[in-house]
Amino acid sequence: MRKKVSGLVTETRGDLSIHALTVTGILAGMAALVAVLDNAPTSAVVWLIVALVIDGIDGPIARKWLSNSEVPRFDGYILDLVIDYVTCVIVPAAFMWQFDIVSHGNLGKIAIASVIGSSALWFSQNDIESSDHYFRGFPAAWNMVIPTLWLLDAGVSVNISVTLLLSVLTLSNIEFAHTIKVERLRKINVSAMAVWVIAVLVMSFQTSDVNFIEKLILLIGPLAVAGITADRAMQQHRALRVSLL
Repeated sequence: MRKKVSGLVTETRGDLSIHALTVTGILAGMAALVAVLDNAPTSAVVWLIVALVIDGIDGPIARKWLSNSEVPRFDGYILDLVIDYVTCVIVPAAFMWQFDIVSHGNLGKIAIASVIGSSALWFSQNDIESSDHYFRGFPAAWNMVIPTLWLLDAGVSVNISVTLLLSVLTLSNIEFAHTIKVERLRKINVSAMAVWVIAVLVMSFQTSDVNFIEKLILLIGPLAVAGITADRAMQQHRALRVSLL
């Protein structure tokens, strides 16, 4: 009997440790939000990247092991989603407004509302990920999109257009690859994401405008995502044609 109790205590402590790791993501998100409110965009980007790294480490753990945790009061999957919504959606939305990525008129408010609303619907899906780890719809990765738009400085009209387009894609059935879990084109996906994250982090420290070459480097990540998404769509189209033959 003692062994069983001891094992339960050990496992419970392990689960709580993983929950604690997950919660550090909200601390990074809070630091990013404070940086936004303090008008410090570089610090905000740094903390968003920290939150992204924490999520990359703990997200798969929480989703795999904590859904039926020995700590029944806390569901690791839901905890991960709540923190992701703050760090991937709420903080970037505040960043959009504070640093003039969108206009401060009604159109800008609509753009921000589309980000917050479409993302809330996306996170509430009960079929958020396919069996082979493709997300249904754009996975609300605004923590990478918004800093990229800030660095590209393409203008408010372009920023709002991109925001509205991605918000529509968030609610679509188009499938986007999970960076780590999807085996097909994984090396390209991981490499492009790594370049994208590093580029955003490094360029956010620049005091001068991002030059043309640097903007091309920044676009490696988004272009890779678009290419892999198109590859998935073509796969599905070929599979449909074969099934109809």
